[in-house]
Amino acid sequence: MTTELKQAFHQKLTEAGIGYETLKVFGAIRLNVHVTCVSRDTAEKWSALLSTVLKGSKPKVCPTVWEAKKNIGGNLTPTMRKGFLIAAAA
Repeated sequence: MTTELKQAFHQKLTEAGIGYETLKVFGAIRLNVHVTCVSRDTAEKWSALLSTVLKGSKPKVCPTVWEAKKNIGGNLTPTMRKGFLIAAAA
C-alpha cells in the first residue's frame, strides 16, 4: 500500500458523515482501519460501512477505553473515556 492510497482512503472515510473519535488507516502489506467512537449505534454504522467498502473483511466491534484529551484527574489517575473500537483488515 502506498501512502497516497492510504491518504485517499482516509479522506473518503472522513467524508462518510459518520461520527468518530479517531480514525487510523495503516498497513504495509494489507489495509488496516481502526475507528474509535463513543456510541454503540455509531460503531454498528462504521462496521456496516467498512464491511461494504472492504470486500471480504469482517469488522470487529469491541468495547475499549482511551485517555481523554483533557485530563481532569491527577497524574496517577488519568481521565478515561469509554467507547468502541472497530477494526477491519483487507
